[in-house]
Amino acid sequence: MPEWLLPATFVTLLEELRPVFSAPSFENFRVVTAGWVHALGRRRISDVLRAAGGLARKHYGSYYRFFSHARWCLDEAGLRLLGLVLKLLPAGTVVELPLDDTLSRHRGKKISLGSVHADPVLRQNGKPFYAYGHVFVVLSVYVRVRWLPGNGWALPFMFRLYEGSRHGGRDDAPSDKKRRAQRRRRGVATRKRRRMTDRVVRKGKLLECAPRPCCGPLPDDVRPTKLDLAAEMALRVGRHFPHIRFRVLGDHLYAGRALLHTVHSQLDNVSFVVRGHPDAALYQLPPADARAGRGRPRTKGARLPCPEQWAQRHAEHFEEAEVEMYGERVPLRFGSYLGMAYRSLPGRLVRYLVVHDPRGIYRPSYLMSTEPELPAADAVGAYSHRWPLERTFQDAKQKLGMQDPQTQLPASVRRAAPMALLTYSLVVLWYLRDGHRQLARMRVLRDPWYDKQSRPSFSDMLAALRRLGWRRAFSDPASLTPARSKTLAIYLCRVVAAA
Repeated sequence: MPEWLLPATFVTLLEELRPVFSAPSFENFRVVTAGWVHALGRRRISDVLRAAGGLARKHYGSYYRFFSHARWCLDEAGLRLLGLVLKLLPAGTVVELPLDDTLSRHRGKKISLGSVHADPVLRQNGKPFYAYGHVFVVLSVYVRVRWLPGNGWALPFMFRLYEGSRHGGRDDAPSDKKRRAQRRRRGVATRKRRRMTDRVVRKGKLLECAPRPCCGPLPDDVRPTKLDLAAEMALRVGRHFPHIRFRVLGDHLYAGRALLHTVHSQLDNVSFVVRGHPDAALYQLPPADARAGRGRPRTKGARLPCPEQWAQRHAEHFEEAEVEMYGERVPLRFGSYLGMAYRSLPGRLVRYLVVHDPRGIYRPSYLMSTEPELPAADAVGAYSHRWPLERTFQDAKQKLGMQDPQTQLPASVRRAAPMALLTYSLVVLWYLRDGHRQLARMRVLRDPWYDKQSRPSFSDMLAALRRLGWRRAFSDPASLTPARSKTLAIYLCRVVAAA
């Protein structure tokens, strides 16, 4: 790979992922990653190849097939990346894994696995707005270094595509009829593009299959929910690193039985801190003599007050303390008590927290921790580490074009958008490992509105990666051979076109 396109330290980081790919696929992966980093406009696959310039020596179809047909596992790449991140964290600490889902909006009725989802960003008069696209459940790892101020980063490493129950885009839709009539008037043959799927239901089970025409949404009894997908990822991570303790951080959507009970019944090294409900039903554990007498043994004890009622009756149990949240010290009042969330995690005590902000900036929050021994202040601070994942989604969509790829085959859909999130993780990890040292040795004009000790944004990290990649070619023109000069000229022309 030409040295002027990516710095040697970033190429070395990519080499850590070589065991995941075959030799041809790894070369395609490096080309796609380089193009994704250097593209200045949209990140469709063709734009990525255009930005890669002279690196894309193969036929362009090879890079499309890297997403649609190449044999490489996205989970294996993510676990390999997680192993690299764990080397930055202090040994023996609990690794925090922010969990959330994001909507990648798309247009096109023939895009595989697309469905209609509630858009959490757009609302119409207080009512939910629905958008067409793909929803990805994303598991990330929280990273914070002491020599940088502010909050840390959430680096995505594992992904699952959630298929909704409303597909939309039927073949008899009015727009399809209109386009068919237009083609008939122009004498153009009817396009035979159809929506494809890679899942099939046989004997009540959901199985993988070769791409085939889609026959509609999956039945509700076999279609995985977001909780099922999250549990699948948490189990895989916990089993792959059995000697490391993980703490998953999620919102109220991920406080269900399909996630909490499924994971805790199989693993001991994964715990959860999730947002709860003010009217949650909590119980005492069943008495020791639950099996005495006739009838079914008792599975829960006496009913406890819900968190909202408990807060009103036990104001004297609240304490005030400053908790580090969102990069600053925030004074909070919080209280907690133990109970069994029978519907979410039967047979196990959890700690329910009620959090109030005396300043009135943050609204009251209700958190649930499956670690009863975890102090309340630590649980509140840990839950605040979920917020960087929201910033990650924003940067991935605005700076790396997560929603831009217009792939249509099932495997391409499952890989293209996560590729943008993987690129985000690689760029941030490179900066924390090596990039900040290399950038300190360069003469960089800093924007006057930035403080010298300010936390670098993702745009700063991405600009540093590009600048270090271009440094040698532009600062030492004598080192350019005629062939390399020609390649550099082609690259610059394509980057300008991609912008």
